[in-house]
Amino acid sequence: MSGPQVAIDLGRIERNARTIVERCALSGIKVFGVTKGTCGMPQVARAMLRGGVAGIAESRFENIRRLRDSGINAPIMLLRSPPMARVEEVVRTVDISLQSELATIREISRIAERMGRVHDIMLMIDLGDLREGIWPNDLIPTVEQILQFKGVRIAGIGTNLGCFGAIMPTPENLGQLVAHAYKTERLSGKSLDWISGGASSSLPLLLEGKLPAGINNLRVGEAILQGGVETFRDTPWAELEPDACRLTSDIIEVKLKPSRPIGQSGYDAFGNQPVFPDEGDRLRAIANNGREDVLVEGLTPIAKGIRVLGASSDHLLLDVADADPPPAVGDRVAFRMSYGAMLLAMTSEYVEKAPMHDVEDFSGRKMVQITAEQGAAGILAREGTGARLEAMNFDVVELADVERPPSGLIRLTAGADRRIAHKALTAAARATHSFGLIWIDSIAALMPEDEDGIDLPQGSV
Repeated sequence: MSGPQVAIDLGRIERNARTIVERCALSGIKVFGVTKGTCGMPQVARAMLRGGVAGIAESRFENIRRLRDSGINAPIMLLRSPPMARVEEVVRTVDISLQSELATIREISRIAERMGRVHDIMLMIDLGDLREGIWPNDLIPTVEQILQFKGVRIAGIGTNLGCFGAIMPTPENLGQLVAHAYKTERLSGKSLDWISGGASSSLPLLLEGKLPAGINNLRVGEAILQGGVETFRDTPWAELEPDACRLTSDIIEVKLKPSRPIGQSGYDAFGNQPVFPDEGDRLRAIANNGREDVLVEGLTPIAKGIRVLGASSDHLLLDVADADPPPAVGDRVAFRMSYGAMLLAMTSEYVEKAPMHDVEDFSGRKMVQITAEQGAAGILAREGTGARLEAMNFDVVELADVERPPSGLIRLTAGADRRIAHKALTAAARATHSFGLIWIDSIAALMPEDEDGIDLPQGSV
C-alpha cells in the first residue's frame, strides 16, 4: 500500500444489511441494496445479498456490467432513467428500472417488443423533492398512455425524497404515494408488485411506526454502508455499525508553521477566498490525498487531536498539535467519511479500494472464491456459475487482504488458456502450505501454451 486507501469492511456491510432486512420484513417491506456509493463493487453487492436484500439497485451501466460479469444474477434495479442510446442495454441487463419520462418508456417498450420481452418499470412520482418524477396531476394521463405499450409493465410506483431538495419523508407525503399507487392499480386493473417509499431516509419513519401501510419496498444504501450515521444523525439506530468504509492516507510532511498564511491574500485553486484564524504557531501535517480524491469537508479524523484544515487538489492539510502522540512522516492517518466523501473516494482512480472480511465470520461455512480472467468471466456469468454454486449451498465470497484464508475455502480459478494454472498454483502456494488441486481442461495435456495458443515442446514443462 503506497497511497490513499478505502478499507471496506464487508462483515459490517453484511450485518447492517441483515439488521435492516429483518426489521423491514416485520412490516412486509423488501429491501434493495444500493451499491452506487461503492461504484457497484461486486464484493459489496455479495455482502448485501448475504445479508438478505431482495436485489441490488444501481444507477450506472458500467457498475451493472461489473456486477453481472462477476456472476451476480440477483435482480438488479436501475435507479436512473437511461439516455435513449442505451435503452437496449436496460432491457438486456436489468430486471426493473425507475422511469418518469414518457418518451423513454415508449422507446423501452419498442426495444423490448423487438426482443420479445416485457420490461418492468417503476413509475416515479415527484412528491416535492424536485428531482425525477411525474408531477401528481399528470399521473393518470401518463398511466393511460403507458398501458397502451406492449413492451413494458408498470410493476411499481415509487418516489425519491431527500436527495436534491432535502425534503424528508413524512407520513403525509408517503401517504400520498400509496394513494397514487392505488389509483394506478384501479386504472390498470392489476396489482402493483412494488410501492417503493424511498431510500435510507425513510427508515426513521419505519422505526417510529409511522411508515404508511402499503409501502413494501425501500432502496437502501447509506444505512447499510455507513450504519445510518447521516440518516439518523441525533438518534442513531444502535444495532447498525458505522465506519464500514474508512479512508487512510500517508503523512508526507510534519512541520511547525504559522496558522495563518503570510502575504497578500487572493483566490485559492478552486476560486475561493479562504479565511484562516490566527492561532499562533501550530504543528501541521500533510497527507497524500486532496480534493481530486475526496470531499474534504466530509472527512473526520478518527484519532483524537487531529483537525482537517483544508486541501488543494492533492494535499490534505491537518492540524496535529493536539494529537498525542502527533503523527510522524510515514505514518498513516484514518478518517471517517460522509456519504459524499465516500462517493468521491470510491470514484477516484488514485485511491486504492480494499474490500476486507473478518475471517472469523466464515467459520463453519462452505465457501468458494471465484477468480476469472476477462475472457472467462463472461462465460462464468453467462452460465450462472455463482448462482449454481449458491444453489449447492456454497457461499460465493470475496476475500481480499486476508492474511490467512479460512479453513475449507475452495478457490475456483478460470482462464482462457493453461497459463492461468501457473497463476493459480502460485497463489495457492502463497496462501497455504498444503492444498488439493482439481484441474479441468478442454485438452488432455499438461503442457503450457505459447502466446499463440500452440502447445510448447514437452521439454519446456
